[in-house]
Amino acid sequence: MTTDDLVAGVQTVCDVVQGSLGPFGATRLLIQKEGNVTATASSRELLERLDVDDPAVTLLETTAEGFGDRHGDGSGTVLTLVGALLNEAQTLTDLGLHPTTIERGYREGLETALQTLDRTSRPLSSVGPAAVARTAMTGTRDPQVRRLVADRIAEAVETIGPRAHTDLTVFSQTGGASAETELVRGVVSERGPILDTMPRSATDGIAVLSDSVDVPHIGSVAGRVSKRVVLETDSYEDRRRIADRETEAFTEQLEAAIDAGCRVIFTEDSINERVQSALAAHGVLGIQRVDEDDLARIARATGATSVPSLKQIEEEALGSGTVEVQRKAGRDVTVVSSTAGEAVYTLFCRAPDPRSVTAFEDSLEAAIAATATAVEDERVVPGGGAVEATAARSVEEAARSIDDRHQLAAEAFGRALISVPRALAATAGVDAGRAVIRMRVARTEGRDAVGVDALAGEVTNVLVEDPIVEPTALKKAVFSAATDAAVQLIRIDEQLPAIDLSEEEIDPPEDIDMPTPEN
Repeated sequence: MTTDDLVAGVQTVCDVVQGSLGPFGATRLLIQKEGNVTATASSRELLERLDVDDPAVTLLETTAEGFGDRHGDGSGTVLTLVGALLNEAQTLTDLGLHPTTIERGYREGLETALQTLDRTSRPLSSVGPAAVARTAMTGTRDPQVRRLVADRIAEAVETIGPRAHTDLTVFSQTGGASAETELVRGVVSERGPILDTMPRSATDGIAVLSDSVDVPHIGSVAGRVSKRVVLETDSYEDRRRIADRETEAFTEQLEAAIDAGCRVIFTEDSINERVQSALAAHGVLGIQRVDEDDLARIARATGATSVPSLKQIEEEALGSGTVEVQRKAGRDVTVVSSTAGEAVYTLFCRAPDPRSVTAFEDSLEAAIAATATAVEDERVVPGGGAVEATAARSVEEAARSIDDRHQLAAEAFGRALISVPRALAATAGVDAGRAVIRMRVARTEGRDAVGVDALAGEVTNVLVEDPIVEPTALKKAVFSAATDAAVQLIRIDEQLPAIDLSEEEIDPPEDIDMPTPEN
């Protein structure tokens, strides 16, 4: 397999993703084999839904998806750089450079680029974490919504700290406007009460169960079972008495739980139909089949202790907070607000249609991840392709001191970095060629914050007024991941099927005498 073969399939994917960079990224219409049609501008969704058979493309997708899972943002930029590096590698290969030489030059270029990131970083305090959230939030172009939601993300991330990736989640719902996005200290669940006769709000007394809520069966016990007992009944009276005893036992358990202060029951399993009315009659709000992750977050937010069943509910196991069932866009959602436990937040976002919901939710998750990374590292770099332009100039200058053939590869690495501001300018409707020239001129004048402001549609200083910034740590991870992926693909020289390549033993023809080994 040559570099030309690799570029043919991989470059197609990179070009598709490159066009989705920035707030004005193009929407792609994906038509899958089974006929499903998806319109999206999300790099992550594009990768997940592409039907590909090329092993090299599959390897690229795995790299980008893994990066997105680890860092939450930046996979589109990774693919853009990979595509540019492979294009440059194709030219270098035509000039006779060996993959090892190309790798060496790329590694030296990467080292210079990472040093440039450290040198051009600004303290996060100079712009604030909300600026990072606004930059990453490409799912909306409304400046008011961007400011409002970014401020809420920054507030939550600063409160939570390093655990923001897990303790700040996004709950999205179709119906309503993006401006209705709320930050809830607690959890929002898509599950509502199982009966309309149940209360729609409650304060404190929050029980978290891992098992079903049902009447106890005669002979059931808690703990290890050493013997199995089968109770056989032949008469209607016996069966009725057993049922009455089971119902009585359930009522005793329910009343004991209520006496302990239980007002709400969240369970991962079901609440049996024969006990639902009893819960409603006692004024208990019951919510069943809650997602396991949501259940764990409810317990952490309210300070509740998860117990197996109704029988184990005690005062010490109950959580504190406010539970409110709200009607949103024609269906119930349950909002659990609490300050009693750990700082757990939910960003409850709204959008008018399913495609907008998905795009907005992906955008918010990227903003949360980027803000959390910036708060942890406390450093940012100018966005809008500005830092790539600065790094490209540094790499090209450093390459001049190399007196070997891999100088060509180092210079090519610098040229590849320019693909990011070029793509951002193109999606924003700005002349990409002129934009790159203006950014290069700015670097010769010592102005490293000149980049593409896509929302304004111009090349300008991205650190004034509404700063466009990205986390230094995330950008370093992007450069490194793109280089590793490109080098891995460049060094592939043959494609082999994953089958048993061992030599099969062949029996000799019967008319040939095989020599006998000598002792």
